[in-house]
Amino acid sequence: MPFLNSESLLDLLVKEQVLSPEQRQHVILHKGRQRQKLLKQSGGRRHDDEVRPDKWDPDLVDIVASMGLKSPIAGKPLVTDEVIMRAVSRGLKIPYKKLDPLKLDMETVTKTIPRSFALNHLLLPFERSGAELCVATYHPDNRHVLEDIEKANQVQVKPFLTTRKDINKIQAEFFGFQRSITAAESQFGGSGTSATVDIGNLEQYVRLSSAKELSSSDQHIKAAVNHLFSYALEQRASDIHIEPKRDVCLVRYRIDGILHVIYKLPKAVHSAITSRIKSLARLDIAEKRRPQDGRIKIGRRSEDAEAEIRVSTIPVAFGEKTVMRILNPEVIFQNLDSLGFSRRDRVVYNSFMASAHGIVLVTGPTGSGKSTTLYSTLKQIASPEKNIITVEDPVEMVYEEFNQIAVQPQIDVTFSTILRNILRQDPDIIMIGEIRDLETATHAVQAALTGHLVFSTLHTNDAVSTIIRLEDLGLEPFLIASTMLGALAQRLVRRICPHCAEPYRVEGAELRRLGFPVQAEESVELKRGKGCLQCRNTGYLGRLGIFEIFPMSDQMKKLISNKAHDSDLRQTAIREGMSTLREDAWRKVLAGQTTVEEALRVTGEMESL
Repeated sequence: MPFLNSESLLDLLVKEQVLSPEQRQHVILHKGRQRQKLLKQSGGRRHDDEVRPDKWDPDLVDIVASMGLKSPIAGKPLVTDEVIMRAVSRGLKIPYKKLDPLKLDMETVTKTIPRSFALNHLLLPFERSGAELCVATYHPDNRHVLEDIEKANQVQVKPFLTTRKDINKIQAEFFGFQRSITAAESQFGGSGTSATVDIGNLEQYVRLSSAKELSSSDQHIKAAVNHLFSYALEQRASDIHIEPKRDVCLVRYRIDGILHVIYKLPKAVHSAITSRIKSLARLDIAEKRRPQDGRIKIGRRSEDAEAEIRVSTIPVAFGEKTVMRILNPEVIFQNLDSLGFSRRDRVVYNSFMASAHGIVLVTGPTGSGKSTTLYSTLKQIASPEKNIITVEDPVEMVYEEFNQIAVQPQIDVTFSTILRNILRQDPDIIMIGEIRDLETATHAVQAALTGHLVFSTLHTNDAVSTIIRLEDLGLEPFLIASTMLGALAQRLVRRICPHCAEPYRVEGAELRRLGFPVQAEESVELKRGKGCLQCRNTGYLGRLGIFEIFPMSDQMKKLISNKAHDSDLRQTAIREGMSTLREDAWRKVLAGQTTVEEALRVTGEMESL
């Protein structure tokens, strides 16, 4: 493998048009000043880290990256460590590897070569296929080190270049987590079938010898659970699933609505990890046969950030499964303008928020962003002059500007019983977590009739169906017409990744066949993500809402009072300006925010427009 000293590295960067000749000279002067500073600090002695002139100079990459230089080619990004290493990759014809932690196998990374060897030589094995081992390295001249790996593992090593920052980050995460898991597993009391038995396992098993239970207060288990939480926050996960299987324990994260397998842990540590989480959530550790619910508040010292975690445990075939919903304030409290409302829908929703009294219903399936919409709405309305009371099951996110009440059915604190007494608390705005029955709906109507603004959710497929659903619950049509301000249905679609978005064309006839309102006969230019590391090769990064919203007009009130059919109500709402979910999704497809596939996936088998 070729080597690069300082001079040849700078020459290569100029050749690859990462630096201009003038910038090259500026780097040399800057490096010289830094070297003089180091010599002065060390009393004129040779600095220990000084690099021989015939060797790769790792510090030079950091120096160039820290200078904030702009590429000499217009429109190109700043010269970062990744830009430099990609240029070295091209110049030396060694492939570049951008490491994605979600795609790496922990066993390959941590157990192929010794930890100290990997740390000393900045190596990261990331894939093994037959007799070939792919190794990411920061040093392009470490052929002898790679030969040692080949001899020790009896494999053919294929080298890849990457940045020192990426290698250090993944080494710290993977080796730290693996050490905690390995130590915990060994402390459990050995391997074998007996170590994998769980009291909740539905398969009959007779234990012949006793084994020491691993304590949930063990330092290694604490470290492992802390890592799961911090890594989930870093990856923008909305849920963590810890699933016991016959021989392993799966850890999966839901990111942008899609589940990813993150770790496969030894089954021996599953019980201890579950007990640690239950302890943090103040659940009964000894109770493994019944479902339990709790919550945890976490924060990271490195950042002034906190998050609420809702914990749910339930017995499954091979033990207790734990699902944790991560409620990040940065996600759940957003500016309403960033949620994805069209101009017309924003005006209509503003009119709801400005009303003195009435009922506003938000509908959609689980995970469609209803809580984010309601919390963001209440936060925008909140002021010292208003008393906002929420009734939730459970409280999603604790926020001190609201007076939040948690439903507790075991002591007869339900939506209906709370709503009987809530008006004595002098509320201005009431948020009801969900209208599930006639009694709750009746109390919501009563609150609206007595001059309160009420927000709530309802499970229906679209906005207009809220009318039919309330009638099915038993509410009188004239009460619905007189108290409802309007309804909003929503879904979440994945955003096209801005880092790899590319244009393409689709025939108008094909789009019409799929149900999109396209008039043009010729092809239409749309966008899609071709896949990159930032989006984990999915083509999507983040999510936004699509909405269907209608206000209660005089015509709608007449139709409801006359018990009109839902198709008549829907046609009237569309005639009065309502955009359907499919139409709103199509607008976002045309705007290059999402794709045709996402619009179809989320809006489902809706009526063609």
